[in-house]
Amino acid sequence: MFRITPTYITERVTDINLENLKDEGIEGLIFDLDNTLIAPKTAQLTEDVREWLMRAKQDFKIAIVSNNPHLQYLESCQKELECTIYGKAKKPQKNVTIKALKEMELLPNQVAIIGDRPLTDILVGERLGLTTILVDPLIKHQEMAIVKFLRKLERIFITSAHKVFTPENKEK
Repeated sequence: MFRITPTYITERVTDINLENLKDEGIEGLIFDLDNTLIAPKTAQLTEDVREWLMRAKQDFKIAIVSNNPHLQYLESCQKELECTIYGKAKKPQKNVTIKALKEMELLPNQVAIIGDRPLTDILVGERLGLTTILVDPLIKHQEMAIVKFLRKLERIFITSAHKVFTPENKEK
């Protein structure tokens, strides 16, 4: 049966231990946008995610690869996040993520991809040989019924992660 095995699973991006990733040779982070870094349709970071992202930018090259097709929204997000955003990615297709890797000038084994969707974010990462980090969606109780159904369906394909980031072992 088809299985997806994220390298890490955690609740929120802020639980990710940046020092551990550096120790593993990770030099770049590719994020999904909606429901990973920001609540959908808000174009606004929460203060804790903003602070964590500022720390991440000190040691990692950062890019956002999103399936979102709305140019004006993506431009607002790019101003908020102050990093390159690649929209209309059509993940799990690889083309846009490969473009981000090339522009970051990093090899796949030097990059982690972080997202809330196993069949898009994690699958494209696995297909390219990236470290993959699955996070819980920021706003799951407000999603449309079809999205909630798809999330449950996606979880069927997840096998246990090698490691789990928890608040107990995250960076201080």
